[in-house]
Amino acid sequence: MAETTFPSTTECPHCGARLNARYANLGTKRLFCGYESCQCEGAEAERAAEAAKEKAEAERAVAEHRRRSLIRCGVPERYLALDHPMADELALAMEGGQWLYLWGDVGTRKTTCAAAVATRLHDRGKPPLMVPMYRVLDEIQRSFHDGGDPLKRYAEAGYLLIDDLGKRRPTGFVLDSLFQLIDRRYSAMRPTLVTTQYRPSDLVRRLAEQGDADTAKAIVSRLRHGARVVEFDGPDGRLA
Repeated sequence: MAETTFPSTTECPHCGARLNARYANLGTKRLFCGYESCQCEGAEAERAAEAAKEKAEAERAVAEHRRRSLIRCGVPERYLALDHPMADELALAMEGGQWLYLWGDVGTRKTTCAAAVATRLHDRGKPPLMVPMYRVLDEIQRSFHDGGDPLKRYAEAGYLLIDDLGKRRPTGFVLDSLFQLIDRRYSAMRPTLVTTQYRPSDLVRRLAEQGDADTAKAIVSRLRHGARVVEFDGPDGRLA
């Protein structure tokens, strides 16, 4: 096969300067390595623009990888770009092993705060698992017929963030399973964050509406023991 030949010089498209071909010797062969770089203003600007484009593409790729990773951790896409002033402090508390109980009325940015905490844990190399409580309850309910252990991934997550506890009233079977989940995490001292509309005493009554009051009390007792309780107040931000 004949060796491809290239012109010995080329012209800079910006200033017209002659640029010599560059070669590298590989054994008995001479490999063409392009042409000399021109140092004129136009060529420098073109190289700078190309470098900026490559950097932007690399940053977009990194951002997309991070976005997908956060979504796999359960952070809702709507909250990925949002932040909360307490997030740093609460993320550090979770890293230190503390449980967190965030409660307040609808629209007071509890979920925003929880998502921002999850994002910080993720970015510090400590992957969280964030999940709305209704999804956990649905998985527990399905397991009544399908079998299996729906709680395993939640019980064993290094950092679990449960959103909207108490929004749906659990039945007796589901309440017992919820107790098992909280107790497994409590016994293993795995940091857990919950958001809820209910203060601890009200959450007991809410969970007990269709289940056993003692079980509901045991759940809240574990959630509350040693936890940092943070009240979120103010108007509904979604309606502002």
